[in-house]
Amino acid sequence: VPAYRAELIAESLWEFIDEDRSVQTRLGREDSEYLARSVPFYAANQPLADISEMRVVQGMDAGLYQKLKPLVCALPMTRQQININTLDVTQSVILEALFDPWLSPVQARALLQQRPAKGWEDVDQFLAQPLLADVDERTKKQLKTVLSVDSNYFWLRSDITVNETELTMNSLIVRMGPQHFSVLWHQTGESE
Repeated sequence: VPAYRAELIAESLWEFIDEDRSVQTRLGREDSEYLARSVPFYAANQPLADISEMRVVQGMDAGLYQKLKPLVCALPMTRQQININTLDVTQSVILEALFDPWLSPVQARALLQQRPAKGWEDVDQFLAQPLLADVDERTKKQLKTVLSVDSNYFWLRSDITVNETELTMNSLIVRMGPQHFSVLWHQTGESE
């Protein structure tokens, strides 16, 4: 993605989810952009309820959305948390971005491939990995607020066959306590 387009999308996404209706960034777009479309709508001005909302953000197209989709999640929270024990090797670009310029694509993949079978015990154990030895302490301290070894939100996909109809149900589940879970939402549709 060319740098200008990446900046346009990033700033427009920020403006789409921030709480106000005024443009605070150089390239970002707010309501005036979206209200001028053939099917007008307002910017969400809140966290995304579903990643599909990214499709309407200025600068996004179907091809880029499909590439970004496996790397993005939409949760009803404003605090970013990335569980390093559940990142798939195919999502290594997330680590690469967080640890830029210290991790190359090959190193980010290697880091995930070297993950212990039961995962890292804590973020400190992860940050002590030899591949992260060159990362400065200030950056490590900042990333401790973003990285996690626990998850409270879970995505459940169920493929269901009733007679000859195949359906898919997607559910977002939140952990409310040690033994208490709640379904935040679910959607059902025909399997693709």
